[in-house]
Amino acid sequence: MDERRQQFTVGVLVFGMMLVAGLLILMNSDFSWSPWREQYQLQVMVSQAPGVAPDTPVRRRGILIGRVAEVQDTDDGALITINIDHGKHVKTNEVARIQTSLIGDAVIEFSPTSSPAGAQVVQPGGPPLHGMYNPSPLDLIANLQGDLKQTIISLGSAGEEVAQLANQVNAVMGDQDVERISRLIASLEEASNNFASVMANADEVLGDEAFKTQLKEGLRQFPSVVSDAKEILQVLEIAVRSADENLKNLQGLTGPLGERGPEIVDSIESGVDNLSELLGETALLAKSLNRKDGTVGKLIHDDELYQKLVGTVTQASSAISDVRMTINDPEIQRRIRQILYNVWVFTDKVARDPARVARGIVPRNREVPLK
Repeated sequence: MDERRQQFTVGVLVFGMMLVAGLLILMNSDFSWSPWREQYQLQVMVSQAPGVAPDTPVRRRGILIGRVAEVQDTDDGALITINIDHGKHVKTNEVARIQTSLIGDAVIEFSPTSSPAGAQVVQPGGPPLHGMYNPSPLDLIANLQGDLKQTIISLGSAGEEVAQLANQVNAVMGDQDVERISRLIASLEEASNNFASVMANADEVLGDEAFKTQLKEGLRQFPSVVSDAKEILQVLEIAVRSADENLKNLQGLTGPLGERGPEIVDSIESGVDNLSELLGETALLAKSLNRKDGTVGKLIHDDELYQKLVGTVTQASSAISDVRMTINDPEIQRRIRQILYNVWVFTDKVARDPARVARGIVPRNREVPLK
């Protein structure tokens, strides 16, 4: 009886443990093995994929979104086929990174590399996505082995050089150089005393309140001095730039002058010859004008002819004045206006009736013969 009860208790305990184990498995399982679970595939191309195998977890920002279905070795690298759960997605601004732990377990993590603005969901069937492998600490240590070895060798060489330097110092610092070292220490002590004296003198100078005030004023004006110096340098820079431009312009002027030098010299010589000829003709004209037997010479040198010319000009001026006075007379102006009015009336009548002119020539009582 007791044995059956004990067997029953053991059976209940085993059944309970199996039930708890099943519940724990169900709670921690992702049900990727379920045949009715809907998934789609994406492909990732990486240069190397250590530790990646089927069922390797694939995460996006730390959240499980699928598992690796297949890993293929190609000439361009490792082509990884991933099963993504329905409802999960990867965007174009994200890149796949392969990370491995110290024990060799790998995981594929999709993390963003740029702003999500404008990013689109990656659709299945497209070209393989770009991925990369993040070296693990063990890889870094393996890569550093050569550097560590070289560093240790360098440290050994440095230790040997330090030992040689210590031997040389011991050889120099022997018993024979004790007196020299004593003199050196005495010189250092004297130099420190001199330095203390100099600092005391400097403290006396810098401790003066008037000097401090002047020094503060000078330091206060120093920014304005620097600003003035900057302005002067800017003006000098502008002047130098202007001088450079002037030199360039002068070079552009002297260049064509140098190229056309012979033509310019010939033109100048021709101009000088023409000027000389013009001056000669001018001198000849002046000589002709100065001759007394010429027309202009007689006008200049003959007083009688000059007086006659002056008289003629005077009479002409007087006649013009008389005419002006006559014209300015109101009675004459009235008569001139009357005459002009009569002429205007006559011409207007002629323009209106040209036959009136013929009637004025032929008498009205003259009979016209009949033909």
